[in-house]
Amino acid sequence: MTPIPSAGGVCVTRRLQLVHSELWGPMSEPSRGGALFFGMFTDDFSRWTDVVFLHKKSDLFAEYKKWLTKAQLHTGIKIKVLRSDNGGEYVSSAFKALQDGNGTTHQTTVPDTPQQNGVTERLNQVLVEMARTMMRHKDVDQDLWADAIKTSVYIKNRVTSRALLVGKTPHGLWTGNKPNVSHMRVFGSTCWVVLHKSHIDGKFGDKAAKGIFVGYPDGSKAYKVILDDGKFVKARSVVFSENTSSKVADVLENSTVEDVVEGETGLNAGSDDFDVDAEDDGGDNQQNDGSDTLADDNQGSTRAQDTLRRSGRSRRPPVGYWRPVNLAAHRAPMTYGQAVQGQE
Repeated sequence: MTPIPSAGGVCVTRRLQLVHSELWGPMSEPSRGGALFFGMFTDDFSRWTDVVFLHKKSDLFAEYKKWLTKAQLHTGIKIKVLRSDNGGEYVSSAFKALQDGNGTTHQTTVPDTPQQNGVTERLNQVLVEMARTMMRHKDVDQDLWADAIKTSVYIKNRVTSRALLVGKTPHGLWTGNKPNVSHMRVFGSTCWVVLHKSHIDGKFGDKAAKGIFVGYPDGSKAYKVILDDGKFVKARSVVFSENTSSKVADVLENSTVEDVVEGETGLNAGSDDFDVDAEDDGGDNQQNDGSDTLADDNQGSTRAQDTLRRSGRSRRPPVGYWRPVNLAAHRAPMTYGQAVQGQE
């Protein structure tokens, strides 16, 4: 047996010089949107990854056409090489005609040799493990696997990788902008969507709707939340509780300042601010009926008779500003000669 020797890795120097693609599925349970498969397109130079979700394998061709147009328009460069396996969705006549018309070289792996497309094979494993961990951490429903995969890709594109130079991220190499991760929240966390006044039912209606955070929607500066009634919404003002509690009373009692956060986010959220919902002033729980003032007036005479207590602690100014100066020992020079001969 004489195997073909390995030619070694291809040195890519720009975006879309080499793109890896892979189709994964079918899943044991369809997603909330009915998807059973997901496909990935990874740029070898930047390691930027886009993911699409499919009901059936044949849908990959239409999704690839849309991704191809968007990627080439974004970079201004045509794809030089596409590498995939020999699946029927990649070797169809329509897929071949699209590649020929675009001038793209399509490289396929040898059957039963997944290591020839190792970038996507390893990435599949990483994304599935990330999604499984996030779902188990917050015990979310299994049919939210598509949202977990999409969130995993979102995170992966914004963190460093050993495949890239030190300090480089896929987002930075693909878009040219440094990614902002300050808006990221724990997947599956309990949250409350602040409702607009037009959606509040009367004067005493709820001002927030409880839900679960399930990712970051494309093209919007918002969070994706699934409410308790099963409806998906995109919201900009959201209060998060990233601990294990799901009750409002427990959140306010047990959470620290960092646990409960009202945030805003987006694709380019570098300038967004995040307001911390730290404490409640309690103004709505107090009745301004004059009873406290009356009580203070009745106790005024008693307070006047009490002996004023003063602290016995010795007070001293900060060390940085406290330096005694002996003004009596310092004599100003009277003539020019004394000023020249003086030490100061």
